[in-house]
Amino acid sequence: MAEIFPFRGYRYNTGKIKDISAVVTHPYDKITPALQGNYYEAHENNIVRIILGKKESGDSGDDNQYTRARRFLDEWIKDATFVQEDRPAIYAYFQEYALQSGVRKTRKGFVALGGLMDYSEGGVKPHEKTLAGPKADRLNLLRATQSNFGQIFMLYSDPELLINGILDRAAANPPVAQAFLGETERHGIWPITDPESIRTIQDVMKDKAIFIADGHHRYETALNYRREMREGGARCEGAESFENRMMTFVNMDDEGMTIFPTHRLIFDVNNFTGSEFVEQLSDNFNIREFPFDEETEQSVRRDFTEDLHIEGMSDCCLGLFINGDKRFLLLTLKKDTPPRELITGDRPDAWKELDVNILHILVLEQNLGIGSKQLETQTNVHYERSADSAIEKVAAGDYQMTFLMNPTRIGQVKAIAAAGEKMPQKSTDFFPKLLTGMVFAKLNITS
Repeated sequence: MAEIFPFRGYRYNTGKIKDISAVVTHPYDKITPALQGNYYEAHENNIVRIILGKKESGDSGDDNQYTRARRFLDEWIKDATFVQEDRPAIYAYFQEYALQSGVRKTRKGFVALGGLMDYSEGGVKPHEKTLAGPKADRLNLLRATQSNFGQIFMLYSDPELLINGILDRAAANPPVAQAFLGETERHGIWPITDPESIRTIQDVMKDKAIFIADGHHRYETALNYRREMREGGARCEGAESFENRMMTFVNMDDEGMTIFPTHRLIFDVNNFTGSEFVEQLSDNFNIREFPFDEETEQSVRRDFTEDLHIEGMSDCCLGLFINGDKRFLLLTLKKDTPPRELITGDRPDAWKELDVNILHILVLEQNLGIGSKQLETQTNVHYERSADSAIEKVAAGDYQMTFLMNPTRIGQVKAIAAAGEKMPQKSTDFFPKLLTGMVFAKLNITS
């Protein structure tokens, strides 16, 4: 089902740009205003000027962040800041990284053009909801530049690691581009131009369903652009077409995969009393207490977070810390109250058993009055990757409480997407992020 195409990618010219680390960025939706400023200062040719340029006070229809992106692109191609591959290639993309524990891993993927499919066709499976605003922004950039800069992170299943063998052989050579993020991440790409290797990748992928891990807004933007171009009678030459989209494909059976949790910070709940709330939770949850004082807090916190992950390997397990309370609470769903019975509605069991849905429905909605609307608008909920940071923000009085989550497992992502369901936003945090600027695809639109 997955159509894979090599393409003549554009890359930074390493003869001119000696340090690729200075010109690549995180995905556009991870770039804060402060990080945007840092990227601007890092290098005059940083790709942030194209993918997320600064707005200016005198912006108009003829001069704005999108038209400036097009000018930067044209100028940087003309002066050879960007150079194009001389042959169509599929790019091995390896990300070496270190976890907080010190364990080092390598996530192996490949960058290629993937044939676009409507979700109704069943070959591409999303797992998260999208919002209109980001899609409008990305569509404006795509219209202006006719290029794919940011990656769409796609998962496929290949237990025999057939494609990984090809990628490993390519990565035995020096990379054509590499970037470092601090001392913990190294990103490298290698073009694969050998026709036999390309055919093997295409053949292995042709019967695969693919799952969107990250980049739902970019994928749906590509679908919207394809529809727009078809309706306008546009034509393309070769694989660099609006019918395809640049994507990074990663084998979900590879050991290099890491998913982080995203914790929930709760605020502005009216008439909230911690003791009453905990009593309500005891209806559905077993509650273990981890009491502490000022001297023992750090060690108790460490034991608590370790037990959270151990307990959470199979059944639902949530961590809770309430402002002003000198204890951490470990919540495990009672065995006689399975989520498939507690959560009503016509949803598959795999969806009901997700920790994040158990939290949202059985706790936030039923006990705190925080429903889907409040979650979408972040009226009462903010998100935080770091458990320590979440705890400290609550202790400082910035929030009423935090729920600490376990990471969603890759098998759960696959099961939810295969069932045609979508997870709530902030259900998965795949690490590390795919960098923008390692390679990009320029569409070859002829009319």
